[in-house]
Amino acid sequence: MNTTIEPTEQERAAAAELLRMIWGLHISRAVCLAAELGVADLLTKGEQTAAELAAATQVDEAALCRVLRLLAALGVLTEPVPGSFGLTVIGERLRSDVPASMRNWAMLADTIGFAAHEPILEAVRTGRSGAEIAYGMRGMERLAGDPPRAARFDAAMSERTTAFAPSVAAGYDFTGMRVVADIGGGQGTLLAAVLHRHERLRGVLFDRAHVAERAAGVLREAGLADRCEVTAGDFFAGVPDGADGYILANVLHDWDDDRCGQILTACRKAMGSRGRVLIVERLIPDDPREAVPVLLSDLNMLLVTGGKERTNAEYAKLLAAAGLRLGRIQPVAAPYGVIEGLPA
Repeated sequence: MNTTIEPTEQERAAAAELLRMIWGLHISRAVCLAAELGVADLLTKGEQTAAELAAATQVDEAALCRVLRLLAALGVLTEPVPGSFGLTVIGERLRSDVPASMRNWAMLADTIGFAAHEPILEAVRTGRSGAEIAYGMRGMERLAGDPPRAARFDAAMSERTTAFAPSVAAGYDFTGMRVVADIGGGQGTLLAAVLHRHERLRGVLFDRAHVAERAAGVLREAGLADRCEVTAGDFFAGVPDGADGYILANVLHDWDDDRCGQILTACRKAMGSRGRVLIVERLIPDDPREAVPVLLSDLNMLLVTGGKERTNAEYAKLLAAAGLRLGRIQPVAAPYGVIEGLPA
């Protein structure tokens, strides 16, 4: 007698949704490949065949076509006739020369190293980062010894900063400040937005030497060289004195609580009695459905850096340990917010 129980339509649909999640790794790798090969840049003048794209990128035509048709099915590309491909609005984001480009971000997993994402079971068992398990060092430490990878990482960070920088510049009240210091400020994307919006402000960009050198050029091209000082150093050891606001954008989530405490303590020592720390990070929404992008970032931090995305209460605890207290939390471009740290 057949005792097999047939699944309901709801159960079939749930299995199909779970299967799409399971295949997520392949989707990410396909997008990464297209970004790495510069497919979107090649398609800016119009549709091309897989043969033409393979010749331009020096890869196997049949293998490339299989990746491209998946991306077409996902809405990244169009496939008006079999084997011929064009760009959608989503695919345009993989171009290197457009607003809201995500090309460097699409390559981020490869920039950090794909192997860091593989030992998730051991990472959960031990609490160690995936990068530490795979490479013997955390992701940020690995980048420090690999300038080409570090440059690609900084480019990816600039892409994400571009997405929220205008909202920080417009949405946060910088009244009463004269000097803002962007600590770990990368290539100066956020600081440039703030200085352009608030012409009375002067800025200090502080980052590692090789990053600061590139930032100086970016700020000079933005016409801000006369209002901004670029300084190189290690934010664990100390930060420039005398600023009214110390911006930490996408910095603290890279580090564990102890290292975050060192960074915040350095800022607390450097600022005056009326200074502020401005933490610009992803806020974790109360609605689990809205929280998915932030929680995905949190998992990435577990595997790559050993850091984490934090709740408001966790930021309050970090600030208190550094002699600061939690001030306002100003939502800006979702999912980001500006979290104030005030002298305790």
